Amino acid sequence: MNPTARYQQALDQIPPGGCGRNCHTSILGVANYGVKAGVPSQQIFDNIRCHIPQGSRRVPDKEIRDAINKALENHNKGSFVPKARPVAIVKDGSTALRHIANQSDIKDEADLWEASPIRLLDEPKSDPALLLRTLFDDDDYLFIGERYQSGILGDTIRTVKEWITFFETGGKTVPHILINPLTGRPAPKESGEGETYRGNGNVAAYRYCLVEFDTINIEDQIGFFTSVRLPIVALIHTGGKSVHAWVDVSKLVEVKTREQWDTEIKGRLYDRLLTPLGVDAACSNPARLSRLPGHFREEKGQYQKLLWLRGRQNGSY
Repeated sequence: MNPTARYQQALDQIPPGGCGRNCHTSILGVANYGVKAGVPSQQIFDNIRCHIPQGSRRVPDKEIRDAINKALENHNKGSFVPKARPVAIVKDGSTALRHIANQSDIKDEADLWEASPIRLLDEPKSDPALLLRTLFDDDDYLFIGERYQSGILGDTIRTVKEWITFFETGGKTVPHILINPLTGRPAPKESGEGETYRGNGNVAAYRYCLVEFDTINIEDQIGFFTSVRLPIVALIHTGGKSVHAWVDVSKLVEVKTREQWDTEIKGRLYDRLLTPLGVDAACSNPARLSRLPGHFREEKGQYQKLLWLRGRQNGSY
């Protein structure tokens, strides 16, 4: 297994803090794998922070920072000074979240489905083509596949027109879709090791960002998304415990580069507003995977499905 793959595997195996398993030792291991793979220190920090499951003990930033510095020392790579974190404009996230969610008259899936501006069909298998027609252009390149599949032109990466034909002629659905169009050209991996066709550096248009909660029930998620003033274009039931909201970035701010994304979307929208409300911070990158509606999750016994859909236009929910 190459260093980058081992690093990713170690990230996925971090246990919750305070669960009786040694979270601290796991973080040290991840930091060492990351340094060995050439991953930038700030990215290691952000990845560890986002991958630690919720537990009875919150792992402090200092513990993560110290682990990275120890790994750098082990490999004679200097030291790590984290970038300053944006100041949150939400001071009491849980109270603000409850206040927003309680404003909505829509709290269940049936009412949300009925309120969809674009009429949804009863059969979830029609959802992939409907989503693609509504939110993308025919010549947009999209990745649709398994979480760890490579981006391969003509296979997991095709134009929207090709994907629609594929699904409407009986093609098998898969779990994930990357939320933004891709260039169709290779770009260096962020680790610096090789190239990829489906990373953050391959994004052709910064059109959507993904918002997801992991810690509140479906009803409260629906209440939040139908009350918050964000230009939401799609709400997708993951077939599990959450709803994925796709937000039209262009209705918030003009984003044409990765640097603008990191400043405006990650820095201001997520770090200052959404993350303090309890939104999953790991969703803040432009090449984020969402659940493809219309796919049946065997392990859950449920369909991933569209709950609400509107076209690319002005306005919030």
